Amino acid sequence: MSDTENKVNLSTYKKEMKDVLQRFVKTMPAYKELQFFLKCVVNHYLTDFEKNNSNIVVIGSNIPQELVLVSGKMPYWILGGSRVSSMWADDIVPRDTDPVSRSGLGYILSGFAKKSLILIPLVSDSTRKLAYILKSKGLKVHTCHFSPVKDAQSLLEWRRQYEACQNAVALHLKRPLTKRVLQKSQEEILMAKKRIQDFMEVSQGTMSGSGRMFILGSYYCADNLSEWSFQLECLTNRLRKEQKQQNNDKSKVLLLGSPVYFPNYKVPFLIEGVGLELFLQADYTSLSMQDCIGLESMQKEFAADVFYRNDTSSAYVKNDALYERIAKLLTEKEIDGVVYHVLKGQIEYDFELGRFEELFERLDIPVFRLETDYNYQDIEQLRIRLEAFSEILNQRRYRKYGKETVAV
Repeated sequence: MSDTENKVNLSTYKKEMKDVLQRFVKTMPAYKELQFFLKCVVNHYLTDFEKNNSNIVVIGSNIPQELVLVSGKMPYWILGGSRVSSMWADDIVPRDTDPVSRSGLGYILSGFAKKSLILIPLVSDSTRKLAYILKSKGLKVHTCHFSPVKDAQSLLEWRRQYEACQNAVALHLKRPLTKRVLQKSQEEILMAKKRIQDFMEVSQGTMSGSGRMFILGSYYCADNLSEWSFQLECLTNRLRKEQKQQNNDKSKVLLLGSPVYFPNYKVPFLIEGVGLELFLQADYTSLSMQDCIGLESMQKEFAADVFYRNDTSSAYVKNDALYERIAKLLTEKEIDGVVYHVLKGQIEYDFELGRFEELFERLDIPVFRLETDYNYQDIEQLRIRLEAFSEILNQRRYRKYGKETVAV
């Protein structure tokens, strides 16, 4: 790729980021506490790729975080949400490759991570092929294998994978990962997750769903996790003090399925655009950020065991951990409907849908399956279908609450 093409690509990429950031700035409350999170996202996504010097780069969010915080600062997380960066991989992978993998590959091949250790969790065929491509390019890659079935044998294998990842990181950093160092990382992570849980409770009804998603997503953009936790605590206290409740008449939906990553917020923007309230997002990445497991549990068991038992990623043929989390959530929260998001190419999420549909039917909760990619050609068609789903939810809500409200 020529220098001119590189400049054009980066210019288009930066415009994509800035357009979404500007939309958030216009719609989010004018709180000074939000500036920190905006700055985190800007510094992360608009960094000079050529000058990036991260010790560790992580593709996806499935690697145990205590293993990657030991370098003294946050690693560079590549979640893969950019439509533009996905096009940078056009000449390397088939066009039907899922957009998250394409976007992540585009990031890596755009110029940075040349001296980094790249950690890749093997949770799908796409991630396996991604690892092979990056290794063939001469990059330093370490993979973590996830067995498709959880049993005693797979747990033993996962322990070996955890130890191998720990050794790979220690070798790259050229220093041992002591128990004390790992415990300090665990303490930082636990504090952040407690702050996240508090924020999620307070922000429901005071911030838009897409706004909450943006704040949580900035977790993967921070250079210092302790500072990020402190700033989130400040924002939570501000929201608690303001107590500005939004309109509660909207139908509340739960967003499941393929994770939504910045800057491709097409789906949450569509949900809110048709008058629905994006009440909760419960994909793998958002759930793992809220798993508040105490240090006591990790001291009684191997940290690897705790992670594996609670892992809700798409690696498993029968994802019982995810199913149990969603079933518990639906019984505790007042949810009017479910939007089940499937990115083209991520068929592993479709395999879970049949089982969830039985759960939704039993709980009398309508579900809308939304399949899309990172392009915007289908946005009007999706809007029409979501408007119809919104009307169904509103009618059900009126029949449930309308007569009672009139009687009062």
